[in-house]
Amino acid sequence: MKKRWIAVLALSGLLALTAACGTNTDTAENENTAEDTAEGGIAAEYPGSSITRLGKYDGVEIAAVSTEVTDEEIQAQIDNLLASYPDSVPIEDKTVVESGDIVNIDFVGRLDGEEFEGGSSGGEGFDLEIGSGSFIDGFEDGLIGKEVGTTVDLPLTFPDPYTPNPDLAGQDVVFEVTIHAIVEHVTPEWNDEFASEHTGYDTAAAYEESLRESLQQQKEESAVSQRQYEAMQAVIADSEFECSEEELQSLRDSRTQEYETYASYYGLELDDFLLQAMQMTREDFDSEVETWADFQLKCTLAVDAIAKAENITVSEEEYETGLQQLADDYGAESPEAFEEEYGRSTVENSLLYDKTVEFVTDRAVEM
Repeated sequence: MKKRWIAVLALSGLLALTAACGTNTDTAENENTAEDTAEGGIAAEYPGSSITRLGKYDGVEIAAVSTEVTDEEIQAQIDNLLASYPDSVPIEDKTVVESGDIVNIDFVGRLDGEEFEGGSSGGEGFDLEIGSGSFIDGFEDGLIGKEVGTTVDLPLTFPDPYTPNPDLAGQDVVFEVTIHAIVEHVTPEWNDEFASEHTGYDTAAAYEESLRESLQQQKEESAVSQRQYEAMQAVIADSEFECSEEELQSLRDSRTQEYETYASYYGLELDDFLLQAMQMTREDFDSEVETWADFQLKCTLAVDAIAKAENITVSEEEYETGLQQLADDYGAESPEAFEEEYGRSTVENSLLYDKTVEFVTDRAVEM
């Protein structure tokens, strides 16, 4: 887990770090900072840290990365897809709802006698596992002991706060629920009919071919990042540094804040978000962030030293091409708007950072 997570995040690039820290060139103060960065090079953001000895960077050894897509990987993707669309088969001899049952229901929610938006199944039927906590408190428990074929009214109160719809927070509502059947979920057969209905492809074979191509592309893109990480890790391991604890802490704080922002999008505290979205404890996350910050700072210092040692520069043509690509990647209105937002020096140093990492990676030897 650690190597994969760090590999994905470590080489986020100089511009990504700048964006995370909120650098902007709108003010005179920030413009001066940008000029200082241009003169000082890639590592000017870290004046308190230095590389005291640059180790081997030409021909470092890295592990070979396989990009082969196996039949087992294809089948695993298909199995996940099948599990997402199970067939609901009624259990004929079961008529009373118990905890743990899957019930097929229709429901209509009313607030002050009027249906409210998002509170209805629309008559299409909905499979609900009793005890899953998918609905607000009291909904699932209210169906326990009820018989198939009956309709029940459930007077309930929405929690406060209620992030999905703040307008419903603390409101008293009544759900009218019709219990159609108690069902079991059966994995459907993988065939042309299923593929046509759920994948947008006419045949299972056509979807499998598309899936193989997609996985191949993903693996090749991932392999690039992995090779870059392995190459720079090798350089760092053979070099010596003096790192400022204050600058390391600033990196840790910026990364933690970034994930706190992600969590807030889902109305969650960071610890809950980590468990639900990443299957990580806060302790594990803090350890990962500490490793990431150490790597990122040392990587930036090493890249700066290599660029200077090899006289690596960004030509005007490379700058214009790179600026356009960055503007597209970040969804900017235009390259000019992107350059105005971040400043030419920041963009140029970001491109120089990437070019230098590629220089090291291209010369690395896969073992």
